[in-house]
Amino acid sequence: MKYEQPFSIANYQIQPLEYAIQLADGEKQSLQPKFVEVLCYLAEQYPRIIPRSELIDAVWAGNSYVGEKALTNAIWHLRQSLKDDNNEVIETIRKVGYRLLIEPIWLDKVVLKSQRPDSTQATPLVKFSQTLQRKYAAVFLACAIALVAFYVNKNNKGHYHGAPTVTQITKSPGSELFASPSPDGRYIVYSWSDNNGAANLYMKDTLQPELPAKQLTFDSDKEGLSAWGKKGEYLYFARKGRGKCDIIKMHVTSQQEQVLATCSRKGGYYYLDVSADNKILAFHGFEAPADTPGIYFIELDNPAAKAVRFSCSNNCGYSDRDMAFSPDGKSIAVSRRKNRFSENIFLVDLKTKNARALTENEEDIVGLTWHPDGKKLVYAAQRSDVRDGYIVDTSSLHVDKLGLVGFSYPAIAKASGQLYYQQRKEQYYIASLTLNSDTTTSPFPVIQSEFNHLYPDYSRAANKMAYVSNESGNYELWVANSDGSERKKLTHLQQTIRYPKWSFDGKKIAFLAPTASGDGDRIYIFDLISNTLKDVPSPFKKHNLPTWSFDDSAIISAIYTQEFTDLFKIDINTGLAQRLTYDGGRYGLMIAEDTLLYTNLKAGLWQRQLDLPASSKPIIKIAAELFDTRYTWSYYDNKVYFGQKQSHHLQVASYDVIAQQLTPIVRLPLKAFDDSSALSLVAEQNTLLFTHALSPQSDIKMLTHPLLDQP
Repeated sequence: MKYEQPFSIANYQIQPLEYAIQLADGEKQSLQPKFVEVLCYLAEQYPRIIPRSELIDAVWAGNSYVGEKALTNAIWHLRQSLKDDNNEVIETIRKVGYRLLIEPIWLDKVVLKSQRPDSTQATPLVKFSQTLQRKYAAVFLACAIALVAFYVNKNNKGHYHGAPTVTQITKSPGSELFASPSPDGRYIVYSWSDNNGAANLYMKDTLQPELPAKQLTFDSDKEGLSAWGKKGEYLYFARKGRGKCDIIKMHVTSQQEQVLATCSRKGGYYYLDVSADNKILAFHGFEAPADTPGIYFIELDNPAAKAVRFSCSNNCGYSDRDMAFSPDGKSIAVSRRKNRFSENIFLVDLKTKNARALTENEEDIVGLTWHPDGKKLVYAAQRSDVRDGYIVDTSSLHVDKLGLVGFSYPAIAKASGQLYYQQRKEQYYIASLTLNSDTTTSPFPVIQSEFNHLYPDYSRAANKMAYVSNESGNYELWVANSDGSERKKLTHLQQTIRYPKWSFDGKKIAFLAPTASGDGDRIYIFDLISNTLKDVPSPFKKHNLPTWSFDDSAIISAIYTQEFTDLFKIDINTGLAQRLTYDGGRYGLMIAEDTLLYTNLKAGLWQRQLDLPASSKPIIKIAAELFDTRYTWSYYDNKVYFGQKQSHHLQVASYDVIAQQLTPIVRLPLKAFDDSSALSLVAEQNTLLFTHALSPQSDIKMLTHPLLDQP
């Protein structure tokens, strides 16, 4: 819900676009976006009593799991912010809801009320002039529309130029992902995942929408992206289970399967495509001696064929991921990832392997497909966790934006030309979890709005929480109190910032951001005393979640090289680097001057004494059967707080490393935590801060758009 018009209540002026309340003396106080939305809804409905359920529906989209406590929290904060010496502003109607007691005065968004002519006092001449102006404006607008229509029809005869039309194909609960239309566009195969992590394939008949989708696979493994053969007889997909990944060929009618090859177990997506002549299957795989996953080809008309790598194998500086064969069979469009901040589409000649870039400055490609004319490519990109669709002309490189938020993994039926896609919105907010409560606890929203807020890190020294938010259009660095109040944006990099981490003294915040060239990332440090930003002169191009040395003179980060990945200590002034681990260290915290607590490629939590020789072996602090997370953990006062994935839920627990005692805290939904976000303890309040990932609804839809020149 988006409110724009400012209004006043008593001596306060509410500015919805700024999420702020302004006092009569000009002082402005920032509020959480959800708090402002609650106040705007109460003002809009004044003087009606608003039931709690209605407010939760309006502001939290009916999510009672989050909304019940969040609404109570919002009302409390609003009352604190709108304190009036003489009057109560918001009244609680017991067991019913709330109402605003002071009538809001709505203010003009552009011109102050005192500057507008009073229409009730207008003279007849003024009224006549206004009427005449409106008539001339209407005539002018009609003429302009007619001229535009004439020009468009004259120069684009035979092409569709109506408004975009979106048709819902699936609408079942849960996530329906990766639409794959049959060549004639009648059948849509997609992946549907349940809460237990299994993902099976289903097929929907678009000519008989009243019929339920037909289930094609029946297993506890994961099937994602799929591709049809040219005649619509066979379907190809990847199946990933524990310790295996296979490329499957299925006869659609009989549902008989055949294993064609093995694929990469790295990553969560299983890209593949079939060439226009139906002779080659391309898929995302990995096999030694290559040092990164890439694209492999296998001949479909040769039963004895083996998969052959098409991508660069070693020391490439990038990794090929998704792919789409061109309709003329001469080239293949490939999404090529350099690092977590940079992925773009390249057109690769199938004979020479010469490549040219079709896009630039993209962060994450989430699907691509060819238009049947072979001149345009439809793709989806995710920028600061916001997805949208684009069309690129492969000759001129001109790019048009579709303007469909959530658009991802487009797929065009190769014979009929219909475009299908999944609509999915990433949703993250900062939540807190009360520890050692006598009653059952659940996550409580700290900062939640229509935007995303991630990676909270609390500093006891600064008594502030650092985090990132995309409410300005990019992920920037923010600070706030631990309850989400007094929010302040610190950076204006207009890039994607990740993983903020406070120094021990509470004076600096380290974080990751991409380099200007896009070929790597840099560790940056924001100094809150001098209000300045600097980058660490690291000799490496690729880093991971940064933390601090015990004296705040260096950054601890995993470093990725072609030979190994391990934790390094990097001096923030000189860039001098020292290797700390030799067993695949991924994330570490200094808990004493020479004591490093860390995770590596193995399960378990490990400890290394840095004052001992490098040849000394680390010791296990929490056994692998109890601890298998890499990033979602925190340490304080000899206790480790962490999230542990179970079969059907996520267990939040603490572990006393001295007493060697495990204490379960609460069970949460399996995907409640963002896997790349660490936990942060607010010891004074006995709460954990974390990034709460909502399981988004994802549906398959069909798009008709004038830019696609569809039949």
